[in-house]
Amino acid sequence: MSIGRNRPISNALMLNPHQLESSYRSWQARRPQLFRPSDITPPMALNTRVCIFVIAEGQEHPIKLCNALHDSTLPKSIISKSKAVATRGAIRSNAPTTLIDHTGTSHISTSVISLRWYYDDGTQTFPETFYIVDKISANDTTDGNSSRPEARDHGHWDAILRGTAEPPSAALGPQVNPICAAPPGIDPRRERERKERAETNQQKFEREKELQAKKIRDAFALKQAGSGKRG
Repeated sequence: MSIGRNRPISNALMLNPHQLESSYRSWQARRPQLFRPSDITPPMALNTRVCIFVIAEGQEHPIKLCNALHDSTLPKSIISKSKAVATRGAIRSNAPTTLIDHTGTSHISTSVISLRWYYDDGTQTFPETFYIVDKISANDTTDGNSSRPEARDHGHWDAILRGTAEPPSAALGPQVNPICAAPPGIDPRRERERKERAETNQQKFEREKELQAKKIRDAFALKQAGSGKRG
């Protein structure tokens, strides 16, 4: 008597290697989202108004730039002179450089400043060399995502990020080693360093406390031993 039931043979087992390869390629082509490289992020809307924070090396408090733009064509990031000065970072002279944004507007810069920046509520900070210009005229050709009053500062941008700068979709998403999110207005990198220092100090305190307790126990044991000899 036969044990078990007859099961149909899978079609895949009946295909030769060439047919299997063709079938797999066809299946792969119908599901491109499953094979997108991990380092490629979905494109953001062109010329998007964003809110970022910038901070200079050696400074504790970041500067909030609510009226910033992620430009689709700008080759270098730029920042207004007033905002650059507000960061208290080191400003360096630079050969006159002309940068053209997506509206065709030319921005002339003769100085630069190195800052770290991150998106509002972002999980990462990014180093960036900003080219400083006196004022950045804001021609309203953005995607219109923001209607906040502070996003329309008398027709001028605080800063414009270059087209290849990290888009929000990448900077706000979870990463392999993200910088812990910090409350708005606090630099995540410095907040992480502060927590690490606090943890180190706590460990040092625990070691010193244990050492002191050991000294007390040893002194007490020595005293007890002395009392026993006298007895």
